[in-house]
Amino acid sequence: MEKGLNSNFKDFEDAVQYFAALQAECSIIITRNGKDFKQSIIPIMTADEYISQML
Repeated sequence: MEKGLNSNFKDFEDAVQYFAALQAECSIIITRNGKDFKQSIIPIMTADEYISQML
């Protein structure tokens, strides 16, 4: 929560999701608003992109 509050993310919920994903060592973040995760070091995909990649 503190990292989210002190981050450069415009949306606090996005920041919390991002830092939770980092902590959990997630390999991808699936979201509809990828533009909010421009600074992410974790790859960002939409659900459609992810499903297409899996096929």
